[in-house]
Amino acid sequence: MSQHNDRTEAEQIRESLPSLSADEVRAYLLAHPDFVTNDAELIAELVPARDNGRNVVDMQHFVIGKLQRQVRTLRDIQSDLIEASSLNSLAREQVHTATLAMLDARNFEDFISYVTSPDGLAAALDLRAAAICIETANGIHPIGAGSVHVLEAGGVTRMMGGDMAYRLAPNVQGSRGLYGDLASGVQSEALVRLDFSRISPPGLLALGGATPEQFHPDQAVDLLEFLARIVERSVRRWLDLPPKL
Repeated sequence: MSQHNDRTEAEQIRESLPSLSADEVRAYLLAHPDFVTNDAELIAELVPARDNGRNVVDMQHFVIGKLQRQVRTLRDIQSDLIEASSLNSLAREQVHTATLAMLDARNFEDFISYVTSPDGLAAALDLRAAAICIETANGIHPIGAGSVHVLEAGGVTRMMGGDMAYRLAPNVQGSRGLYGDLASGVQSEALVRLDFSRISPPGLLALGGATPEQFHPDQAVDLLEFLARIVERSVRRWLDLPPKL
């Protein structure tokens, strides 16, 4: 009696479901091709593994191949994300170390020496070279530090290629005007505009990479901008300059 009741209930449920023709089901599947191929469990139920005769399409083999390719793609994406995260973490640690060293400078000359020396900022960031430039007028050096490069009026905009806050370039030939004797080893660079004060001309922080792709336009610039803001504030503090507008 129980089995009879169960069959009756099952029949009632089936009768209550909307009726779909084979053409309607086919049309839906054609309009939603991923409905089946993205459901591995459904495929396993509909198309169990079996030996196929000639001229018979092995749907399960096709779907499993597609799912395997999707898994490989996801693994590649995960690997790239993990690698990028590790590199970003390393970069943060390097910038934090460099920032603390700049804040520990005993005087202005010590600060400039750290930023521009090969064993200073460049070594901390694993770069080939680093330099500070500042615009001047009439050939007068505006801040009196021999290792700071002097640019003509408008020189920052000229070097940046426009009125931009930063420029990252791969595959470059280092400029001796920026990097001196280390220029031959510079193969990529990051240029970041410096605005020291409302009463001083603009400047430039130049970072020369040791490899062709160490700097490139697709990189995030938050750490570079942070570093530039530290340089600006340090210069203002040592020279007692008013803040920028």
